[in-house]
Amino acid sequence: MTAVPNAVWTLRNATAWVFLAGEHLTKPVILVGDSGTDLATLTEAADHDAYALRSELHARGHDLILLALSEGGSMTGDGGAVQNTVLRATAERYGSAPLVVGGTGHGALAARYGLATMEYQRIDHQTSVHFSHDGAAPALEDEAELDRTGGRPQRPLFLRMVDSGVDDGLGKDDEIADDVITGEADGSGALLSEEYGSWLLERLPS
Repeated sequence: MTAVPNAVWTLRNATAWVFLAGEHLTKPVILVGDSGTDLATLTEAADHDAYALRSELHARGHDLILLALSEGGSMTGDGGAVQNTVLRATAERYGSAPLVVGGTGHGALAARYGLATMEYQRIDHQTSVHFSHDGAAPALEDEAELDRTGGRPQRPLFLRMVDSGVDDGLGKDDEIADDVITGEADGSGALLSEEYGSWLLERLPS
């Protein structure tokens, strides 16, 4: 049975489900799903028996915000949805704990572009950690736009999770990320494997 979110955010061209660790939104982790993955499927993957990412985040006091993107969306349009989610989270957050923002597949690319564009526009995204799991490589028509904004956000700590054989458009230079982990594809159906999830949580702000 799919868990019921504490709140539903209807955003321009996207919808987000908010799962609180406590009474209020205090330590937001925004995770953007791959293109065309609906929120119910994202939630079930975050609660998977193989690795329950949502429970692990909640145990450390982190709230989870899942953002679903429509099939076939553009990098720029989906990046805008990420920006709207970030702004909503900072507006509704209690306290001043920094955000954690990332995604998987096309969602990772959208998060990368969304945060980079906010920095380019000098908008404070209040994000301390940016993570990418098997990020989609930008299409040829998107590369120039991404380069124009700096290629990726520069302010947050950048954590990169890449399965063997996946091209995330960032090349093979480990120095591109502040920390990187590589592994084999996980076929369990979990949103992140236990290896990746544990590695990520160890690097999030306390």
